Amino acid sequence: MIDKNNPLPLYSQLQNIMVEKIKEGIYPLDKALPSEFELVDTYGVSRTTVRQAIDNLVKDGYLEKRRGVGTFVVDRKKKNLWDLQELKSFREEFISKGFVVRTEALKITCIKINKELKEIFSEKISECYCLERLRYINEKPVICVTTYVPKDIAPGLDTYNFSKESLFDILSKKYNVQIKYATKEFKAISATSSDAKLLNIEKNSPIQLVKTITYDEKNVPIEYSISRDRGDISVYKVKVNYRNR
Repeated sequence: MIDKNNPLPLYSQLQNIMVEKIKEGIYPLDKALPSEFELVDTYGVSRTTVRQAIDNLVKDGYLEKRRGVGTFVVDRKKKNLWDLQELKSFREEFISKGFVVRTEALKITCIKINKELKEIFSEKISECYCLERLRYINEKPVICVTTYVPKDIAPGLDTYNFSKESLFDILSKKYNVQIKYATKEFKAISATSSDAKLLNIEKNSPIQLVKTITYDEKNVPIEYSISRDRGDISVYKVKVNYRNR
């Protein structure tokens, strides 16, 4: 099973074995993986090797860590793929794929603009609404998102119920904002204690940081969001055209 004379690292060998067992149904979908101690005993490797293999399989979408419960086998084919070829709200993107989604509005406050926000929205903006939300797919928390909207663009935005209403819908229908496009920046980070608690994962678990700036038809930034996405939502698809030079 594990060949310690093989130049392939032990954790890579263990990963390959576990993937085969997942494919064969020996480790069934939606069932908990054997404990780390059981895997150490079964494969004759260290706990560090087992943890490295598990962490890599979580990143690859074969496993999912559920805080306080264990590590579970998941279906990679049903991973939540976010198509970046078209700008859609969270609700639009995943309802269209047949998922049950909901948003929990944590809080909305009005804040003085800081240096980072000035660089995005310009010096003319003095105040922004700061909206904190937690996104769920099939009752699993998957995204923590902090969103900033200039107060001048949407006065009274803090009167809406963002647990029931879409920010994009409100901006377009109530404030006549013509949403045109967005830019996104991606970065892999480790979950903080507060984000881990909200997302129901272990602290320092790998998550995706996504910074999005949304623009209107005049190329004016109207919204800036910083989301922290669980590994099982951080799968993105984008079409890239080849230009023959």
